[in-house]
Amino acid sequence: MKQDPFGQTFTFRLALSKAWLSMGAGWAAMAGAMTAGWPDMTTGTVLQLISLWLLVDPILGTLWALAVEQGLWRHVTQARLTYPARHGFSLPYAQPDSIAGRLVMLVRRYQVWWQQHYWPAYSGYVITFGLGLLLALLMGLALQPTIFWLVVVAIGLTLVAGHYPTTLASSHGGRLPTLVQLLLPWLMGAALWSPLTLFPCILAVCYGAVYLGGLRLLGNHHRAEWLFFGGQIAAIVLLLGLRVLPGAAVLSLSLLATLLLKTHFDQPAHWLAKAQPYLVIAMFTAGISLGVLGIHPQ
Repeated sequence: MKQDPFGQTFTFRLALSKAWLSMGAGWAAMAGAMTAGWPDMTTGTVLQLISLWLLVDPILGTLWALAVEQGLWRHVTQARLTYPARHGFSLPYAQPDSIAGRLVMLVRRYQVWWQQHYWPAYSGYVITFGLGLLLALLMGLALQPTIFWLVVVAIGLTLVAGHYPTTLASSHGGRLPTLVQLLLPWLMGAALWSPLTLFPCILAVCYGAVYLGGLRLLGNHHRAEWLFFGGQIAAIVLLLGLRVLPGAAVLSLSLLATLLLKTHFDQPAHWLAKAQPYLVIAMFTAGISLGVLGIHPQ
């Protein structure tokens, strides 16, 4: 039963991912948080973890989907402007061929295009992006000042990726997604309860290489396997150097499992999908190994 014109102002739709154990921003943030040590499970720490997960996964993920996949701002910069309206924005004493006159004409053309084409088609996306942007900044500021600035960097890189889109098959494919979807969320998690230190950042780079290698495997790049497996080997070497043998053993089993899956499936998309749980477990184990076992430096 419709109740127009009464009701809420905005409507949002939430969609679940196909797999919970998928290597990405949410698990990277949790693994990064574990590098600071296992916290006391009070109400405050649980709320902080939930807030961090919501920040890096659905909120920043939605901003990425709107800016990059939907091309929200790319449509603005590449707009096909129509003939200007007769009335609208104007400047006093602006001559037609002057800089001010051309600015007036450009603004009028954007005004007509916005009203007739862009807003009717993308108004819901624009509102969602604006509210998500505001919520991401407020949540980052509420968690930690360091997390706030990392959120600002993530949003800036998202806008850059949306303005200059690249495919996974291109020479730069996968670089910006790796920064926004794994490296920065990991650093946000590592900064949740303590300042950023060396070993959590090194571990973030290791799994950033794994993530980038996986994306470039999907883009059929040569030597992408070096990144994918090399990042895992580097994480194992780090834990062995820190004498965290149980963690290194779990990471080694994960590496062996991904190698076996690679030999069983031909297409990278198939064996990478099967390898996701092993990658998440290894990533989480590596974070716990630095934190719980006392390797996190003070």
